Amino acid sequence: MTSEFIIQLLNLTKVKGLGPQRVRSIVSYFPKETDIFSLSKSELCQAPGIDLKSASAIHQYNPDGFGEQELNRCEKIKADITTFWDEDFPVLLKKIYDPPVLLYTKGKQLQKEIDGIGVVGTRNITPYGRKMTKNIVSELVSFNLTVISGLARGVDSVAHKETVACGGQTIAVLGNGIDFVYPAENKAWAASICEHGTIVSEFAIGTNPDAGNFPQRNRIISGLSHGTIVIEAGNRSGAILTALNAIDQNREVFALPGRLTDKMSIGCNRLIRNGAIPVENGKQILDHIQAQLFSPKEPVQQQIKLNLTKAEHAMVKLLEEDPMHIDDIVSGSNLDVTTALTLLLKLELKGAVVQLSGKQFARA
Repeated sequence: MTSEFIIQLLNLTKVKGLGPQRVRSIVSYFPKETDIFSLSKSELCQAPGIDLKSASAIHQYNPDGFGEQELNRCEKIKADITTFWDEDFPVLLKKIYDPPVLLYTKGKQLQKEIDGIGVVGTRNITPYGRKMTKNIVSELVSFNLTVISGLARGVDSVAHKETVACGGQTIAVLGNGIDFVYPAENKAWAASICEHGTIVSEFAIGTNPDAGNFPQRNRIISGLSHGTIVIEAGNRSGAILTALNAIDQNREVFALPGRLTDKMSIGCNRLIRNGAIPVENGKQILDHIQAQLFSPKEPVQQQIKLNLTKAEHAMVKLLEEDPMHIDDIVSGSNLDVTTALTLLLKLELKGAVVQLSGKQFARA
């Protein structure tokens, strides 16, 4: 989009009482080159959902150079702006009830099709939560899924750090302006996030991390994701709100089960009782969202250590993928029937050999 369009959009977001939904209605209704602020009230009221009160608010608003100044601030901090009407605006986020009209971004450019999973949870993470976050995130990265979280203390921070450590892509959604990182201790490695993904904010530059911003931030985390997993959550955790957003957006909700006596598992266990999918690893999450992915992921073939003895190795080497009769096996191995059958039984129990009808055997 042109600078003029973005400037006008920035100014519209500052009109008191207008809100993203009405801004989208106005901008979508009129041609992109239209000077919205020069339209009459009657012309503005032609756009769906725009009444006389909204039109009057637009007329009364004085931009005072806000849009131009905001673009200059973005340039200074090397941030970009992606609008709802851009080709690369994430399609999943477009589908939510009230998508943002623009996003400030730093790092890699957002993509239209993002195969992502929201990973959220308590700021008061336990050793159990830390371990499971790392395990689940490392698996998600191995499936080339983007990990999306909120850069808060606790589960969010562990999720982002583990993704970066594993060489994966991550998106950090802020509850403040994109010109600074909150909490401050995450500033040191925010640059690493930009190298491996994107930092995103809906809020104007300079916006403080006020409590009221985070529910608004949470809907973007779940809105960018095919599903959201809650790792740990107390009785009144904000992570529960993210899960509820995911439900409203018709996205999958996963939860990590915990002991009934653990305070940081109360929220997760309650989510599971109310229909959330209990999971313990990334593969279970992939199985549930596979059909929804823009780029379906091939299952990872895992090698199993069989710890075979020298005699067992020799037997496996003798066998072929095509079935061999026991008489041919005895002949080729120089073993008696009883010894050969005993060896084959052990290999079958280890999953290295399969027995077929007619005393035939083959490699598994």
